[in-house]
Amino acid sequence: MNILIRCDSSNIIGTGHVMRCLNLCEYSPENTYTFVCKNFIHNINQKILDASHGLILLGYCTEPELNKYNTWIGCTCNQELEQLVKIVAETKYDQIIIDHYGIDWVIEKELSKYTSKLIVISDIYESNHCCDEFVNYNSDDNELLKKLNLNPKTIIKYGSEHVIINKKFKEHKKTLIRPKVEKICIMLGGSDPFNYTLEILQQINGLIQNNGIQVYIIIGKANTNVNSIKTFVSNCKNYILLFDINYDELIQLYLDMDLCIGSLSITAYERLYLNIPQICLKIVDNQNIQQLQEFNICKIDKLLDKINKLFF
Repeated sequence: MNILIRCDSSNIIGTGHVMRCLNLCEYSPENTYTFVCKNFIHNINQKILDASHGLILLGYCTEPELNKYNTWIGCTCNQELEQLVKIVAETKYDQIIIDHYGIDWVIEKELSKYTSKLIVISDIYESNHCCDEFVNYNSDDNELLKKLNLNPKTIIKYGSEHVIINKKFKEHKKTLIRPKVEKICIMLGGSDPFNYTLEILQQINGLIQNNGIQVYIIIGKANTNVNSIKTFVSNCKNYILLFDINYDELIQLYLDMDLCIGSLSITAYERLYLNIPQICLKIVDNQNIQQLQEFNICKIDKLLDKINKLFF
């Protein structure tokens, strides 16, 4: 099949949408994939090209704004729609996949005229959608999800069984279990615009120093807070910074960890598949996972209490 994927990445949007779609492509490598993206600052579009997929860059007027999803397409709805219609009118796509918080039913309804199947991947509740298939692995509330879709025939796939992670995580399991916590990994996604990484370090630093724990901090390519994190760790012992590591490196690092601290995003599922002890921070409202207690979910201001309760 010939499949079109609309997603974006930046320091504000993050990198998860693009990475999720790249993971999806690996499950059906026989298909041909073309990504449609904006060239926002701190994007990871190069990863699309590295995976040998097609890439079409759309024009835009402004950069996305934090927590304002209507700005995440970088232009007006009409401008976005005009550019997309031009693409799908010139080339036949069997499926169109949209993984983007800035696109809702207005654009989807028009695009659906040009394809046999339109799929939306989203985990927010602020937008309505017009699609053939709707995927939200971050919720198990079927009744709530039904209200988001205008098309009564839409197939809704919800819950953790529909999570889209890289296949490599399904091939490994942690076997090394140390009697006490010696190594901790901190991973707050590809961008971490609120700099929660630094907030975590400030909160747990005393625990780290008092117990001689080694901490590995993974910094994503779209993270613009690198200097503040570097400044903090330069004055403390036991911290190691790792930048934009690949899946193979990440898996091997995880398998050597006694505890991982991360966001309640797709990375939480990756660690779950590896059987890594973890504490997940709920930092945005759309992270509405209720069915998986293994995530040890807590608010960031309660992190130290959670660590002490579970591991010390």
